[in-house]
Amino acid sequence: MLRWLAIEGLALVESVELEFHPGLNVLTGETGAGKSIVLGSIGLLLGERADADWVRAGKARGSVEGTFDLAARPDLVEALGTQGIETEESRLILRREVGRDGKSRAFVNGRSVLLSEIRSLGELLVDLHGQHEHQRLLKREHQTDFYDAWSGLLDERSALEAGRAELVAARRDLAAARESFERDRAEGDRLREDLAELLAARLEPGEEERLRAERDRLKHRERHLEALADARRALAGDEEGAEASLRRAAKTLRSLSSVVPAEEPLALEAEELLGRTRDLLARVEDSRDRAMEEPLDLDAIEERLHRIHRLRRKHDADLDGLIALRGALGARVAALDPGGFEVAAREKALAEREARHAEAVGAFLARRASRFDAFARAVGQRLARLGFGRAALSVGPTDLDRGRAAIDPLAVPGLEFQFRPNEGEAPRALARIASGGELSRVMLAIKSLLAEQDRVATLVFDEVDQGIGGAVGEEVGKLLQNVSERRQVLCITHLPLLAAHGDRHFEVAKRVSRGRTETTVRPLHEEERVIEIARLLAGDRVSETTRRQARELLMAAAEGATAGTSRRREAGAGRRTGRRAG
Repeated sequence: MLRWLAIEGLALVESVELEFHPGLNVLTGETGAGKSIVLGSIGLLLGERADADWVRAGKARGSVEGTFDLAARPDLVEALGTQGIETEESRLILRREVGRDGKSRAFVNGRSVLLSEIRSLGELLVDLHGQHEHQRLLKREHQTDFYDAWSGLLDERSALEAGRAELVAARRDLAAARESFERDRAEGDRLREDLAELLAARLEPGEEERLRAERDRLKHRERHLEALADARRALAGDEEGAEASLRRAAKTLRSLSSVVPAEEPLALEAEELLGRTRDLLARVEDSRDRAMEEPLDLDAIEERLHRIHRLRRKHDADLDGLIALRGALGARVAALDPGGFEVAAREKALAEREARHAEAVGAFLARRASRFDAFARAVGQRLARLGFGRAALSVGPTDLDRGRAAIDPLAVPGLEFQFRPNEGEAPRALARIASGGELSRVMLAIKSLLAEQDRVATLVFDEVDQGIGGAVGEEVGKLLQNVSERRQVLCITHLPLLAAHGDRHFEVAKRVSRGRTETTVRPLHEEERVIEIARLLAGDRVSETTRRQARELLMAAAEGATAGTSRRREAGAGRRTGRRAG
């Protein structure tokens, strides 16, 4: 609960410190005294937009600080812990400062925080209900929470939402696995294609150099044959060839040696040259014959070299690199994981889980819908007590919710409160109610129904008494008193019937001090409270009669509170009992 509130340098407030108690805290005062300043300061503390106009004239900055005592709310302490906020002896201190330039700073337990963080905390700590203030119940997600909490389905819905989050994550992981598998499969196909191409090429070390040499040789084949033919003609010409000339020379010298024996060596040398010439001729003819018979494979060699060149360019490697790559690709292909079967099995299992989840969501929605009418009747009874004799409040999914559910059967659709202020009128979304007082009373009816489930520590009501009086005002006071048995309530009111039900009463007044107007707030003691309620009854014409009437109102409220406490004890609700004296 909000235990202590300090306001400095804001609007008409010079400096105010308030100590609130559990139960119902009421604030009263004349119109224009500054009751809205208290409400606005609490809103500022909870992260609402800061405005330079809020800073009191003559002040460099204004501030508001609040101490929350959560000793009785371990659930909120735990919720704050999940946001990384640690309490000190179950206490939490929030502070907001606003400068003359309109810029503001926020602090939690003395630590500077972002404005979004203090807003998040504010939604757990305080619920403001005023004509133009932050109204938690106007948010559809909170309406869904409230209804599911009332119907006892909040934990089940939370479990379904957690299950859906797991399924969404699993579907995302599976999509990533499928994408990875498809990517690996495409990569595997490419690797296999490259490997098959290299294997088909049957590359050998040194092959490229040999092919180039062979290509060069074949390119000069015609010149080779012509040279051999010329050599043969030179050696074996009929009359002019070397063989014929040597044969004549050897014959001549042999004839000479028979006459002149001393020339025998010349004849022998000539015969030896003739034999060697004949051997050379035979070799030339043999080379020519082989060259003539050899197939002309120049095109095949060129094609082979082109294939090697294309592979080298494709893989940016030389011949030895291609051979090494062939081995590496073989190893990579062998290591490929055929994960398609695993992905398919996971997809089937996930589809089965999603089907079971969708079935569970359908069963949950049926249980939720089965209590729509009971909720409408329970709220309707409270609306009737608050002056809405023909009003009705219903709950259900909107067309948008149904559309989303059709698109995503795994999701739990939201709900929306629909209000019909008068019989014969069409119901409208609760957020579209124009009257602040009307809205506050509807909120009070819902809050009184949901007080046990609402996690917020403190409820603040402004203008809840707008346009009502008499018996309805008495019922508003009783309902606020009932809500305050479970949650701390702060209520700004002009209605004496409502103010009489307060556990602690504050007077908001405006005075002039040292030539300046300022707003003050102070707690009222017993007799001061009688005078204030008498003023609410009769204005400035407070008399002994109005004082007596004020005392009667206080006594009746106290007796009603005591009777209500006794009934709750007898019912064994285990709720907080006893009321604080005013």
